[in-house]
Amino acid sequence: MPTREELAATVRTVISDVLGTEPDALQERTSLADDYGVDSLELMEIGARLERTLHLRIDPDDLLSARDVGHAVDLLHARAADPATAAPGSRPAGAVIDLVPAPEGSA
Repeated sequence: MPTREELAATVRTVISDVLGTEPDALQERTSLADDYGVDSLELMEIGARLERTLHLRIDPDDLLSARDVGHAVDLLHARAADPATAAPGSRPAGAVIDLVPAPEGSA
């Protein structure tokens, strides 16, 4: 499992690739909607790239709920650290991003 810092670097890189910006321009409190005007299609592209990169499935509806880059990283890190909460149907109340291992051969 990647450290939070490694995961944050990966998330910033993926987002910057989609937005055409530099990873360093994305800070913990960067709001993709407010600061970059990210629409749902761009957010789905970010989610799809994160799925491929991290080999995890991210529920698109839940991805929309992340407040900012740091919140998304925290949620991804918590899910990656606890496989029991990543299983379908086992998402605890208040969870925002539901991650489950991607099917073999889907990456």
